[in-house]
Amino acid sequence: MSRRGGAAGMRVALVGRRLPDNENLGLGYLRAALGAAGFAAETHVLNGAADVARIGAELLARPPGLVGLSLADGGSALLPLALGELLHAHDRQGHVTCGGAFATLARHWLLERYAWLGSVVRFAGEVPLCGLAARLAAGGTAAGVPGVTTREGDGPPAPVTDEAPLRLRAVRDELPRILGHRAAHIAATRGCLGRCLYCGPAAIQAQEREEGRRAGLAPEVLARCGVGGVRRRPLDDVCDEMAELWRGRGVRYFYFVDEHLLPYEEREALDYLEAWRAGLRRRRVGRLGIGGMLRADRLTPAVARAFAAAGLVRVFLGLEFATAGEARRYGRRVPGAAELELVRELAALGVVTVSNLMLVHPDSTPATLAEGINFLSRIPAGSFEATRMMAYHGTRLWERLRREGRLDGNPLRWGYRLDDPVVDRFARIFTRLRAEVFSDYSIGYRTHDAHLAFALSRRLGRKTPPGLEERIERVRGAVNALYVEAYREALALALRGGEEDATAWLLERTGERGRRLEKELGRLEARLLEGRSAERLFAPMRAAAAGALSFCLLAGGAACSRSPERPAGSTPQPESAARDGGRAAPETRVAATEDVAGGGEEATPEAAATEGVPCTDERRAADNEALRQRVGEVDPCFSGSVGVLEATPEVMATLEEAATRWPASGGAYRVHDDGRVYQFEFRAGSSGSGFGLTACDAEAARASEKRLSEATAGESYPCTAPYGVGIEGGAQEEIGRMAGRTASCGRRGGWGGTDFEIVLDGSGAVVDVRGTGDGDPSELQRCVREALRGLSFPCLADFEICPEFVIIE
Repeated sequence: MSRRGGAAGMRVALVGRRLPDNENLGLGYLRAALGAAGFAAETHVLNGAADVARIGAELLARPPGLVGLSLADGGSALLPLALGELLHAHDRQGHVTCGGAFATLARHWLLERYAWLGSVVRFAGEVPLCGLAARLAAGGTAAGVPGVTTREGDGPPAPVTDEAPLRLRAVRDELPRILGHRAAHIAATRGCLGRCLYCGPAAIQAQEREEGRRAGLAPEVLARCGVGGVRRRPLDDVCDEMAELWRGRGVRYFYFVDEHLLPYEEREALDYLEAWRAGLRRRRVGRLGIGGMLRADRLTPAVARAFAAAGLVRVFLGLEFATAGEARRYGRRVPGAAELELVRELAALGVVTVSNLMLVHPDSTPATLAEGINFLSRIPAGSFEATRMMAYHGTRLWERLRREGRLDGNPLRWGYRLDDPVVDRFARIFTRLRAEVFSDYSIGYRTHDAHLAFALSRRLGRKTPPGLEERIERVRGAVNALYVEAYREALALALRGGEEDATAWLLERTGERGRRLEKELGRLEARLLEGRSAERLFAPMRAAAAGALSFCLLAGGAACSRSPERPAGSTPQPESAARDGGRAAPETRVAATEDVAGGGEEATPEAAATEGVPCTDERRAADNEALRQRVGEVDPCFSGSVGVLEATPEVMATLEEAATRWPASGGAYRVHDDGRVYQFEFRAGSSGSGFGLTACDAEAARASEKRLSEATAGESYPCTAPYGVGIEGGAQEEIGRMAGRTASCGRRGGWGGTDFEIVLDGSGAVVDVRGTGDGDPSELQRCVREALRGLSFPCLADFEICPEFVIIE
């Protein structure tokens, strides 16, 4: 990012969202990088539909040499893409590029769809964007710039190991305020080690590692540089930035945007916190408050106490799932009593928490919904939200749903079909509760924001009205109870068939209670503002909600009217715009705005057997058990799932396309005499304690799938459709045993991004542990080989086993 020739004549316009009470840290880093390289850079804030015309007029009146659009996610991409359409309609000359998480994952689709888009910047944009600006300033084109994709392809690999972005300070304009004090977003790390099925950053980091390999870098080098994992800023740099903001800009609340701010192991986290506090003391930084995101299963009481002493006042605490089966399927740990006790511990320390539970997801059942609602009722303190999982483009979840033929929409906003009719009915009622009663800026988040204002005031030594905390706590408890009661009644309605009259009565009754609580919240907010210069409370989630309507309205305009899934000139359907929103919250990846647009799919009728016998719960359970027994007879080692789908033309086309394009990724499938597709997908893996292993040998897995598909040809288990069954056979048990024996070989917190393969012979004996790159065996490989010496895993015979990076996020 050094200064380059020609930079003086190149002006770069960056366009992105910066909602009230928030910052756009990404654009700040890009401006810092461009400035360091000698380019004049400016930011245009695009928050609503009215901003499109204003910014368009500014850019047409004074055209920059390069326009960069921030496309962080599909929801927030709509407005920048509409701006691009406007500029194109006025024949603006010059290069338009885009970047961000969504842009990286959907880059080829964007370039195919938008003729005016010249390029896409992949991954971290600081270095590639400067390279692109330099190339254009010199009269060249975007093709061939490392880390920049054009219609000619991805071009040279992105500089994924470059550490220069970690030393940058974001350029900041106006800062948010909370009770008259300035607030700032800040980062101490980039990335995470997680590989959650639904996570966009996890998908990006997997691609980032591939980019490094394409550059010829060994896996050990990539792991050492933190590529595909966590890259941590020097702590002195973090302390310097905080001191400058505290002293020079009056910042008293620092919100860290990191996925998990602290090191994962307790001792390392405590050492980090102590060094952090010492660094701030040396710089004479006084009272402050800190907010951020933390994983509950990576937090201990000792770390919670130390962090609270350092200034922690607010935590978005990741809980995610209520049952072990759900957590395992999506690459998470299920929270237990220890995590719930941590919520209580944080509250006792004066730290306000807000947690989320992915209540509705592609694999939800009535049982998981009931377990999830019961789990919410056991959360002892703080606020919470129940959400609907999103299918972000390019994630492993998206790949799976695509293969199953369940997706609906396009990369800007994918929806998915819920096959269980009870879950589908619940999702519809759930959506109405969130949209019509709890509102997009939900009563839960509003309570949390009031609680944060009180906690920060106390942390900064400000006087607070007597009895106010108790009143906030009473409202918080009442709001949580209202959520639980409403969702329980919604599930009961869904089980009965979702009668419209009963649903309307639930909405009316819940709305009345909610309005009473909001009136009390209004009174509490007024008390918090007494004697303050602020006119309203700090509420970043309110800003996100206010912008949501603009995004949805514009979805039917310039940015979405040319979808390849919709004939040119056709009118967008209102229900399409309301399906499965993909908006990310400014301060957390899972937000109130994400799930309120969920649902909206047509109800799936109750499955019926071919003999005309209704598929009751008892009949379905019998068919599921019969299918499991049959699989066990044919191959007792098989682990994974058997999907059963109606053989519609759409399903068959999707399966055939998947088999052609990704022959190693899909399971064996066969149409049986009952007109249904039976798809066998081998999947064995263990992710306990962060040291996961998975059966990565596609050839052996496909052989197992084919064997079962052929053995069951012609058999019928009609009431298993449309759900399928999960099967944990001998392979799953053995890979769990193998993971337990090798866990001591891993680095602290996991395998640390190391690539290796455990090779087994035809009897299941371990014959080799080898690295996937060149060079001598590593110490870790030797440790794994020694740990497995003399052991046999017959269900994994002829397989290769690899590390699975699925737990730490």
